[in-house]
Amino acid sequence: MLNLMIRSNIFLLLIFTVVSCNTQNSADVVIFGGTIYTADNNNSVAEAVAVTGNKITFVGTRMEAQEYINENTRVIDLKGKIVTPGFIEGHGHFMGLGYTELNLDLANVKNFDEMVEKVKAAVSKASPGEWIVGRGWHQDKWDVTPDKMVKGFPLHHKLSEVSPNNCVS
Repeated sequence: MLNLMIRSNIFLLLIFTVVSCNTQNSADVVIFGGTIYTADNNNSVAEAVAVTGNKITFVGTRMEAQEYINENTRVIDLKGKIVTPGFIEGHGHFMGLGYTELNLDLANVKNFDEMVEKVKAAVSKASPGEWIVGRGWHQDKWDVTPDKMVKGFPLHHKLSEVSPNNCVS
């Protein structure tokens, strides 16, 4: 009787080990069949990705991804489409945000004089005739408004003084 109990426990232990090994690498979703950009430091591209819960659990080749697939795994064939890392962003105009990085960022200026100083600094690095293009300022948020304004916008005179050889937009 004791021998039968030991054998039964060993059998159950073996079954538990096999089942836990099979489910250890299983994923909820496996995606393959397209270009998968990882956005890591090497700008790697992968053939497949596996997701378990809310986490990416595998990135690699399609062949390696097979071990993450079981009868409960949702398998998605991209059919040549692209996967990119998710962007968490409430609202943004991506082209505009990109141009802000290319141009003079004026989003955080607190007043017109600060804007003029930023333009002056940009002019010192620019060639004559090169345009100084800025973006993001909002005169209604300034802590001090200029004395002379037209329809709520400051006059150009201070900007023109610091950029005699460059157009400012």
